[in-house]
Amino acid sequence: MKTPESSYPAAQSWSYRVPSPPRLNVPPTIFFKQSSAGMPVAPSKTHDFGSTGFSNTDFLSAVTYSDYITGREPQEWTYDHRWEAQRILPFLYLGPVNVARSRGFLKDNGITMVLAVRDTKSAHARLLGSKVAVEMGIAYATVDTAGNQELIAAFPRGIEIINAHLSAMYHQSQRISTDTTTPASPGRVLVFCESGNGRSAAMVVAYIMAMFSVDVVKAILIVQSQRFAVAFDDDMKLLLQTYDSILSAKRMVLLTDRQDSGAQIDPDPMFPGIYGWRKPFKRTLDDAEDDANMDWGDDGEISGGPPLEKRNGAAPFLDNADHGR
Repeated sequence: MKTPESSYPAAQSWSYRVPSPPRLNVPPTIFFKQSSAGMPVAPSKTHDFGSTGFSNTDFLSAVTYSDYITGREPQEWTYDHRWEAQRILPFLYLGPVNVARSRGFLKDNGITMVLAVRDTKSAHARLLGSKVAVEMGIAYATVDTAGNQELIAAFPRGIEIINAHLSAMYHQSQRISTDTTTPASPGRVLVFCESGNGRSAAMVVAYIMAMFSVDVVKAILIVQSQRFAVAFDDDMKLLLQTYDSILSAKRMVLLTDRQDSGAQIDPDPMFPGIYGWRKPFKRTLDDAEDDANMDWGDDGEISGGPPLEKRNGAAPFLDNADHGR
């Protein structure tokens, strides 16, 4: 009598170990002064809609007075730079907690909000705060998570905090410039954690992925090109890769919804004339009835879909009887 192993040999090589996801390989950032290309950041033209409720290109262009794209060359890195903050985008800085407590840095760089990304234990102990920012009248916000796995749910919240502040500063500067001759200035946000290389760096990478529609590898390289101390472990890379997949799925749904419907896009109420989300259309009763009437055909097709034998995929085991054994 044949054993299951001999009757059904494995189609591919495999081993006895705990399953693990494939590693995300991020190429090393190249540092050289002669580079003219740098690491440019620009919104994707194919995804010009709000990943977080805002319209990417139009929103960023408006609230930053068109100063939202960076093409800075990778800077020369020394060990002491890890205790400083670096400008990742023209309006977004990344650094450790000591920078958030530096009056000189906050004033000299025109920071208008500091955003702490911290563990809930640090929040309960009232750590990673910035009394200096509060005393200077600078906005202070936090994103607290119990663990790194909660960062995926926290990313949209952090992105929304940054965008809401940029929007508020835009409207404030518009009122000031209307009443006086003072030139309008955009908001500038410092994102920080204890080291500036962990959760805060992941938040900045997530922001770039969401607002500029770039993939996770390029977003990480953009951050590392300015702050070389950022070095994510495999778990954090996988988490960011998962968030990248979530963003891609959301964009695909919205893009398909745009193409399939002829309705107008709803304007962003904060910026009349700048378009953002469009409310998704609800399924009609006819759509539900069509799904209920789906039947299997005699040829193995489902409502005009491809035959089962033509579907993609690989069987994990082979049947010896079907292979002439």
